[in-house]
Amino acid sequence: MFDFFPWLIGLSILGLFWWQSLGARWAARRAALRACEDAEVTFIDELAFQRLSFARGTLKRRYRFEFYRRGDRRYTGWVDMRGQRVEHVEMDPHPFGPDMP
Repeated sequence: MFDFFPWLIGLSILGLFWWQSLGARWAARRAALRACEDAEVTFIDELAFQRLSFARGTLKRRYRFEFYRRGDRRYTGWVDMRGQRVEHVEMDPHPFGPDMP
């Protein structure tokens, strides 16, 4: 009768991890879009999961995204998440200003 409890607990933990990962991904996507808007560049790719680590009792995730200024060259950016919170957004150096190509 109680043979299914370990499976139920395992599936529950897996489901919780999946649900939290979705929330972190959406928060990272919003942060990447906001960073691109602030830098006046165009966000061109969805987030790509890059790394998962465990630090100080929370999961750290890194997502990669790409953007461009005028379409001739792609640049890369990263969003670091600690749990559900955005920890850091970083973007490759790129041209800026109205007269830049």
